[in-house]
Amino acid sequence: MGATVLTCKRAGAFQRADGEWIFALFERTYEKNCYPHRDHWSGITIGNYESVMRRVFHHARSCEGGMLQSRSGDIRPEQYIESWRQELAKPMMLHDRQIDLRVGKAFDASIPEKSLDDVQRRLAKMGQHSRFDALGAGGLSVSLHGDVDLLIALYGEGGPFSLWRVLTVDDCGSVPVTAPVPRLLPAAQVMRQMPDVKCHAIDGENRVVSFDGKPWYHAGWQYNAVGSFITDLAYDLDMAHPGFAKRAIPEYRDMLRKASPVPRDTALTISRAPEGVSKWAVASADELALRIGIVASGQDDAPQEYRCLFSELLADPEANLLYKFGASRTLSNHLGCTLGPIDQRAVA
Repeated sequence: MGATVLTCKRAGAFQRADGEWIFALFERTYEKNCYPHRDHWSGITIGNYESVMRRVFHHARSCEGGMLQSRSGDIRPEQYIESWRQELAKPMMLHDRQIDLRVGKAFDASIPEKSLDDVQRRLAKMGQHSRFDALGAGGLSVSLHGDVDLLIALYGEGGPFSLWRVLTVDDCGSVPVTAPVPRLLPAAQVMRQMPDVKCHAIDGENRVVSFDGKPWYHAGWQYNAVGSFITDLAYDLDMAHPGFAKRAIPEYRDMLRKASPVPRDTALTISRAPEGVSKWAVASADELALRIGIVASGQDDAPQEYRCLFSELLADPEANLLYKFGASRTLSNHLGCTLGPIDQRAVA
């Protein structure tokens, strides 16, 4: 799978009667492994500031792993987020127009036929039963401004469809307007919200992490750990304390990069099959038990819970045990202490 290359961004916006600003986000991209490289515009989401920024943070996660790039190379997630914040502060006017919603089987149908049941549930939740009846009877014409709640339910965050099905970048006007997006707070103020982070390195890439003294967990490779931080923690804190993501993401990345190794004498308590884990994860726990001598060859399963030392994994000359330990998402950690034993427990 190749990376997506971002060449341009644009935000359109209008103000509702109640004063709330609604934004539509568009990106121009091409796929790096498809030739020739021809970029095209695509609508990605619609909603209020908090809603569209959730999508921005989700895309920022892809930046950290290198799956969303610029023509010149990698994009830092914090830079991507900040560039969108600036776009939202000076959006183009999104003028009202009628949008025809039609059910179809084509790839670009505004309402894919296979998703009708989902659409019916969503419109029913909004009390829009008659709108669904009209949709099924041949189509429905809605106003971008007047029916924006319906459009957000279908094409915004949490909706089943992407915005490109109903809006194009040409719906944006040519004159920018000023939208009141939150101003960034001073760095010292936002960084007071940073949790107390402790982390150790399993190997060159895999990390175990604890926030504010909570149970340790396996955060995966460094790029995945940063990605989870962006969507699971930084988004909420940035909405409450604007500018948190800009300062906290690079600091967290640096902590992961400088993480000290898991102490050799760390005691690991491994649960074989917690509820909800994959068959592959269970098999990894069984293989670990076999390789370190917990069970004999030919024995069916590992005990439901067993213990070993981290040094036993390090003793494997081919590092296969360390790989199994690091790659298994079932292995997460219960806090011991930063410089002493870490009690490792498996959770879903």
